[in-house]
Amino acid sequence: MLDSIINAFTQGDLADLNAKMLHSAYWEQHNAKFYGSEKLNLLLGNWFTLTGKCTVLSHQTIKQNNHYVIYLTFEPTNQHGTINYVFWLETNQLMVKSVLAIVDTVQLAVASVKELKQISDSLPTADFLMISDYDQQDHLQNNIAWPSNLIGEQTHNVEILDQWWAIWSQKQLANINTLYNDDAVINLPGDKHPQKRDQLFEFVLSKINTLTRIFTQLEDIAIEGQDVAIKWFLDGDEGENKIRLPFITLLKIKNNKITVDTTVCDILAFNKTFLASQVFKQPSV
Repeated sequence: MLDSIINAFTQGDLADLNAKMLHSAYWEQHNAKFYGSEKLNLLLGNWFTLTGKCTVLSHQTIKQNNHYVIYLTFEPTNQHGTINYVFWLETNQLMVKSVLAIVDTVQLAVASVKELKQISDSLPTADFLMISDYDQQDHLQNNIAWPSNLIGEQTHNVEILDQWWAIWSQKQLANINTLYNDDAVINLPGDKHPQKRDQLFEFVLSKINTLTRIFTQLEDIAIEGQDVAIKWFLDGDEGENKIRLPFITLLKIKNNKITVDTTVCDILAFNKTFLASQVFKQPSV
């Protein structure tokens, strides 16, 4: 799977990637779902139009049961920056059933030396955001899901993951200093370089200050050794608008401390869907 993803996005080898996917499989990216090799061809063609050929500077994989999470750091041949790209695969151990892919589109604009509008215009129209009439934020009947609910209370590092989740779900910002190593490497969406704990504090605080009725939802967790991948949503109200922002966070834990945190979201796809949103300050390249 890893080689198929790398070869597709560095060499254009779509045939091998297609051979790994079930006929009914879909590829979800930029908040839109793509079915069939023709649509995937368009997505890959757009990638090469924007970046040209790339090399992979680093990769990380996390496998657990039918989860296969691949995190790649790409560098275009112009070497103007790097691009974080995360692929969350659902498999039957042999073939791919679905892919959720999140690329940092602000990093993509920087690395490809393109204007933000050019990148935004190249993105597909997002699928409709379906909001159920049943609003969980108003009608909670059960406890909000925690990592320990998904992975079991006996799982290694589960207490650390619950404390990490409290940063977002309970706005417990004090946990940042206690959970993260002093020299932790923190990769935030849209940033060219790794950040420190203070920048993570500001990142979380900016979302809290912008949104009301914030509701964080865990979707899935995959764990392999000390590496953890978390798929989750941030929901909230921004004025009269309800927004949903998908994230994938990858954590490395060592000696009961978080040493690496890479959080990826597609800022430009989000801004294209929610035109008036101030969740992200207008980035510059």
